[in-house]
Amino acid sequence: MKDIKKLANILNADVILIDIATKQVNYLDESTNNSNKNVVNLLIDNIELLTNHIYQSLDYNSGHILTCHVNEESIVCFSFKYDDPLSTSSELMMLHSLSNLKSISQIIYTLYNSNDAPEEVHITKFSDKLHIKKEINEPFNPKIFFNTETDIIKAIVYSRKSSLIMGLEKLSHLKIIGERFASNNIIRGEKDTLISYVSVLNRAIIQWGYPVESAFQLHNELVQEIELSPQFLNFFQVIREITWHYFKIVQNHRVHNFLPLHQRIKQYIKEHISENITLDDIATALNASKKTLNPAFKKEYKITITQFIRQTKIDTAKELLIASNLTLLEISNLLSFSTASYFVKTFKEITGITPNHFRQHFFDEELHL
Repeated sequence: MKDIKKLANILNADVILIDIATKQVNYLDESTNNSNKNVVNLLIDNIELLTNHIYQSLDYNSGHILTCHVNEESIVCFSFKYDDPLSTSSELMMLHSLSNLKSISQIIYTLYNSNDAPEEVHITKFSDKLHIKKEINEPFNPKIFFNTETDIIKAIVYSRKSSLIMGLEKLSHLKIIGERFASNNIIRGEKDTLISYVSVLNRAIIQWGYPVESAFQLHNELVQEIELSPQFLNFFQVIREITWHYFKIVQNHRVHNFLPLHQRIKQYIKEHISENITLDDIATALNASKKTLNPAFKKEYKITITQFIRQTKIDTAKELLIASNLTLLEISNLLSFSTASYFVKTFKEITGITPNHFRQHFFDEELHL
């Protein structure tokens, strides 16, 4: 289980182990134990359904759970929480983790059983109700969609969590993608819908007061990731995660100026990890003296800002190597390395292995250390 926990750390997920016979649910990380009763209730209420297939994906109002029926006695679950303010997930990882549920499921199975996972992978998608039910999509109604979208925008800009949950619940019942968007290419229709949705949210947070440059950077990164995603196994969960990401962006911006300098530096780096970050950029954005940045940061975290940027970029690259099919060049460009060869060099300097070796053999090289 140590190996599975390491994988979860890379993918920013909580690990939950279910004993099928006793219906006992345990978090591997004791610090998260009982932190989300809704997740535990969802798993217990539907434990019989979880044994129907080896791999399943469960939706709930602020996240999703990937379950792997590893043997007759146990189910391993990865819980992804979108509303966690401490989450380190970035827009570079969001869509890839959802579009690669199958490969992640197989990795979990292999780590637990120390043998190859079944080749036939079937992901069962559930609704966001605590008790699983059949999906019921209402016909598309432009007025209801507009009003619901407006409610979601208000919840984001005013940081109203309960209102956001209600808005997403309403939106989940609307069939917002279909033949009218793309009669002969459903993937293109889904991408167009997501890009339009991101544009609406982006304009809304700019009007609220979020920095224009940062908003457009966020928009461009999300659009690029949408275009690079080969498929969306759970389309509405993608919308849900994008929505929660905007919620956290605005929420963090509200308290940003009240945080200690070292925390503001760390937050800035994580929010701009896809950029070529310089000390001048950080000083300007935080309205701080360039000379004060490294002393404040190193005193708290024992490393320099440049070291932290390099490490964070490589940590993000690890996530993308596991949870996406992006090429090294695409990952290099996403993380603003000057060249793919420099990305490979940096990755090897920090991890001791190349990105390709990590992707192909990370069971031995990373998880079994």
